[in-house]
Amino acid sequence: MRLKLKYCGNHSLEDVRKTMHSRADYLGFIFTQKSRRAVSPLQAADWLDQAGPAGHKQIVGVFADDPMDLILKTARTVRIDVIQLHGGESPQYAAAIRKKTGIRVWKAIHHGASSLNEMRLYEGYVDGYVIDTKVAGQFGGTGIAFDWHQVPLYTEEARRQGKICLIAGGIRPENVGDLLRYGPEGIDISSGIESNFHKDSKQIRKIEEKVCGVYDQTAAD
Repeated sequence: MRLKLKYCGNHSLEDVRKTMHSRADYLGFIFTQKSRRAVSPLQAADWLDQAGPAGHKQIVGVFADDPMDLILKTARTVRIDVIQLHGGESPQYAAAIRKKTGIRVWKAIHHGASSLNEMRLYEGYVDGYVIDTKVAGQFGGTGIAFDWHQVPLYTEEARRQGKICLIAGGIRPENVGDLLRYGPEGIDISSGIESNFHKDSKQIRKIEEKVCGVYDQTAAD
């Protein structure tokens, strides 16, 4: 099965047009105001309308310790397929969001000594995971990678739960080949496909040449 691609942090119409014409499976929009890539629901909805049909691509709305009212309002404004919780939300809060919206929920887990135990706490409450790098005082999109030797452990735990698991943090065309050696199910990229803080078609193409090339060859074998 081909590795899943999520391009996150779209924050302009041009960003959306570039990622919409990519091989990404998921397009991410950050609605929490804690991020410098934050956008409003109305902006995201307008850009998606202008960019045309999403086809097979699914839209991910990213929040971090935001009020439930904001998440519900956003879900009514933007056609969201997945809600990603990137803060300290409890398993019970995640389950409540899933119940009220009827939308799949992913939980971001910051890599650390207790990360696998944290994943187990969310078992049965969420539909997937994003493993990211923890940087004090920053929300995400830092461009810093964690120790990818741990990736197989996260992938194995997610598979045991029957859930998807994406790896995020510091993934770029120059190092994505190193990550692929550890067999991730999916990768989540934001700053790694940007130049001057905007999505870059050349960087996207470089990522996809390496990701799709490696996995297509594996399928051929």
